[in-house]
Amino acid sequence: MLGPMAGPYALIVFAALAGSLWPISSAEATSRVSSAFLLIRCTMMAVVFAGGAAELIQAHYAVQAHSSLAPVAFFIGALGNGWRAVISSIGDALRTVIGRLGSSGGEKP
Repeated sequence: MLGPMAGPYALIVFAALAGSLWPISSAEATSRVSSAFLLIRCTMMAVVFAGGAAELIQAHYAVQAHSSLAPVAFFIGALGNGWRAVISSIGDALRTVIGRLGSSGGEKP
């Protein structure tokens, strides 16, 4: 009824929901409404980014995109609110690399 793409989208949604339950279970005492918003936010983020992340994995590794949709959606959903820490650690690593390149680039052999 929904066409051949209904299966992969359902897989992404269910994997994202399963992953999104992880941050809710570890969250401090919150209300049902805030837990529902966290579940929806994590699930929607995983649904939006899972396809692109699976395509990146396919481009760089020998893994087909449709084979990695569920694990990628689960991982993105399970990360929950942890994206801030991931992004800040990537920024710190980039600053370190740029600092090393800048300090060694000015020296003459």
